[in-house]
Amino acid sequence: MKRIIFAVIAGMVVQLAGLFLIHAVWLKQDYTETAGLWRTPEAVRSRGWAILLGTVIYVIGVVLIYVRGREAKPWIQQGARFGILLAMVATVYASLSGWAILPFPHLLVLKWIIGESLLAVLLGVTVAGICQETRLGTPEL
Repeated sequence: MKRIIFAVIAGMVVQLAGLFLIHAVWLKQDYTETAGLWRTPEAVRSRGWAILLGTVIYVIGVVLIYVRGREAKPWIQQGARFGILLAMVATVYASLSGWAILPFPHLLVLKWIIGESLLAVLLGVTVAGICQETRLGTPEL
C-alpha cells in the first residue's frame, strides 16, 4: 500500500509539472493566438480545483490500473508500453474528439497529442519504476 500511495504522489508531481511545461510554457503562444476560444486566465484559476481533482482521479486510476495489470517483465519496458496505451485511450482520443467538435487549430491539437503523449509515457515509466516487482517476483506494495 505504501508504494501505491508513493506512486500516486510521484505521479501527481510528474503530471502537474508536465502539464505546466506543456500548457503554460510550450503552448503559451498558441493559446495567446487563440485567446477567443478560451476562458480568461481568472476564470481558469477559479476552476483550478476542478483541474486538480481531475488530475488526482486520473493519477489514482493510472496507478491502480497499472498495478492490477502488471506483468513479470522489465519495468521500464512495461511502463513505456503502459504510457503509450494511456496516450492512445486518453490523449489521442480527447484531442481528436475536441478538434472535431470545437474550432481548435489542427497544429495546436497535434502539439497536444505530442506533448501529452510524451507525458503519459513518462507517467507510465514513473509508476512502473515505483510499483515494480521485487526480485522474488512478488509485488512489494
